[in-house]
Amino acid sequence: MTKKNFQILVILAILVASFGSTGGASAWSGCPSYLTVQWGDTLSGIAQRCGTTVTAIQAANPGLGWWLYAGQVLYIPTGYTSDPGYHPPSGGTYMVQSGDTLGKIAARLGISWRDILAVNPQIKNPSLIYAGQVINLPAGVSAPPPVYTPPPANPPCTCCNCPPSGVDSWATLKIAYGPGMFIRSEPGGPVLLASAMDKTTWYYKLNSTFTDKRWKVWVEVKLYPPVKGYSTGWLLVKDQYGKYFTSPSIDN
Repeated sequence: MTKKNFQILVILAILVASFGSTGGASAWSGCPSYLTVQWGDTLSGIAQRCGTTVTAIQAANPGLGWWLYAGQVLYIPTGYTSDPGYHPPSGGTYMVQSGDTLGKIAARLGISWRDILAVNPQIKNPSLIYAGQVINLPAGVSAPPPVYTPPPANPPCTCCNCPPSGVDSWATLKIAYGPGMFIRSEPGGPVLLASAMDKTTWYYKLNSTFTDKRWKVWVEVKLYPPVKGYSTGWLLVKDQYGKYFTSPSIDN
């Protein structure tokens, strides 16, 4: 019985020593040499948990970017308690423009985005840069020329003198007379506008059809912007001989 108790005590002592050495190793390194990434892990979180740095983990895992996936196995270096402090010398600076990414800037410079990141330790996530941010460039590299995006060309007028949106008491017509038509201040009155060209589209007021004493038919049209203080004018749509000047044809 005494011999059996002694054997049990020896086994327990071995187990305690084993656990003690394992705990000491964990306390020294913070993590095992090889760590399997779990859902929600980030490089910065692993570095903090393991008592090392993001830079050290990336250096120990060639080809490792900033994004991790569950199940990925990383080698965790030991002996780093802070940033090694060495960064390649930088040269000029560049102000980030709208639409820039580190990849696009690097491509214009003919270098790798990692070269830019190496001289910008303040950038914790290479996917997060913003317009107006000033970044360092590697020594010997000139700032890339700004990318010029020309403003879009003004589209041609497809509806001349269109009324404001929400107005439903207007309909459209097209000038159907080669020489063009005059817009007058009133039926048969002074000319306000002489540029109602053939095939241009205009808005006219519904139920505004007016037949003068010479049997000419007129409609009230929209003027935008106003001309000589008038926001509307009058267009001849049919003469006394039955000739129509618009499409569709408008009768009294």
